[in-house]
Amino acid sequence: MRHDRPRKPPVEVLVDKLDADGVATGLDAKGRRWTLRGAIPGSRVLAGGKPKGGVVLGVVEPAADEVAPACAQFGTCGGCQLQPLPLARQHALRMEALRELLAPLGADETGLVAAAGDGYGYRNRLELSFGVQRYLSPSEQAAERAGATIERAGQFLGFHGAGRFDRVVEVPSCAIAHPELNQVLGRVRHDVLTSPFPAWSPREQAGFWRHLGLRRGDDGVLVLVYTALPNEEHEAWLREAAPRWGAAAVLWYTTDRVSDAAVGELHAVLAGTPRLDVSLGGAALELAPLAFFQVNPTGAERMVQVLAAELGQGALLLDLYCGVGALGLARAPGFSRVAGVDLVEEGIVAAMDNARRLGVDADYRAGRAERVLPQLLADHGLGTGRRAGRLAVLVDPPRAGLHPEALRPLLTLDADVLVYVACKATSLLRDGLALLAAGWRCTRWTAVDLFPHTAHVEVVARFERASATLALETP
Repeated sequence: MRHDRPRKPPVEVLVDKLDADGVATGLDAKGRRWTLRGAIPGSRVLAGGKPKGGVVLGVVEPAADEVAPACAQFGTCGGCQLQPLPLARQHALRMEALRELLAPLGADETGLVAAAGDGYGYRNRLELSFGVQRYLSPSEQAAERAGATIERAGQFLGFHGAGRFDRVVEVPSCAIAHPELNQVLGRVRHDVLTSPFPAWSPREQAGFWRHLGLRRGDDGVLVLVYTALPNEEHEAWLREAAPRWGAAAVLWYTTDRVSDAAVGELHAVLAGTPRLDVSLGGAALELAPLAFFQVNPTGAERMVQVLAAELGQGALLLDLYCGVGALGLARAPGFSRVAGVDLVEEGIVAAMDNARRLGVDADYRAGRAERVLPQLLADHGLGTGRRAGRLAVLVDPPRAGLHPEALRPLLTLDADVLVYVACKATSLLRDGLALLAAGWRCTRWTAVDLFPHTAHVEVVARFERASATLALETP
């Protein structure tokens, strides 16, 4: 006969810090350290599961400095884990975690740079999903476990719930999104969810409305609507509704793909012009509708100021993982030429177009950095002893960090300075230690709060050749 094991009783944990990934951790009475996503440092909680990936079952005592979250979806959405902490406390916790993690680099720290304000209303991009099943709040989940009947079915628009591809957290508005995004979201949401067409069901592979993208540029909000393949009724409804949403442009994408991702073919431009105008560091940029750009424009301006101090000026700025070239072009006035590499060809096309408009001498190439970089270096006389003038390298890789084959030529590159922009500090540590072993030294690092109220933080680290004493030129 099979007997179910009795459930272990909850464990009381005093949450005391954030780890390197911005997740809360704390100690129980036995001295075991628990990792608890969604817990608030300074609180005492009941935890279940295993220490390396525990679950918060309840709060015994809140943190002394807790504040009321600004978002009605806090605790259900999961995107802004730190809203109950004052912004200054968030910064202090992040810096504590970074100091501990990055100590092996042996570098000075220059503190944390953040945009002014309370950390709300900054985000310039949202990507939401339609669905027919609602993701329940923690209190609703508890009520359902206790036997209550909670209605899940309907027409919804929001973010996917944690670990669920088929349930959506309703998001009437987002506290960290720019107010203009929320205004347009409200209009689109009202029209679409009251339309005669059903939301997409990923389980049934049926429905019409699939995803909604919102992006804000200098000229207003760009709306990206993703649907299943349309008929004449869909066409007529969308062409009538789109102009009243108050957007600078509305683009309609369609797809018959099974995967639940915001991708598709451009079906029609329902309003406006299909482009995004943005500015960064004094550089006016024109982007394709789907091109990557920093989600926090004011925070990105602060980061450009940090980069200006770290990169200085010179003959050539080598910009790896450059995207649409935004960071490099913002610093281009300090250099005679900019060369860049990125995987996404559409971004490279945008970078070259923007460089021409700005009058920047640029050489941008599409492809994987590990494949394109050797030829790019050779074409610019790098690694051959033929370079003339000061060379600065800017790398802004994805969360996984530098590909080993892209890192290899940088280890021996005859550059004056290498500035690493990290969206995951553990990747910076790994790649930074490889640079140190190859004769570089990390002189300092700066944290930049591009994502207030979330677990994420950017780090800008400056590396110099250990064998040289280099004077930083002021731009």
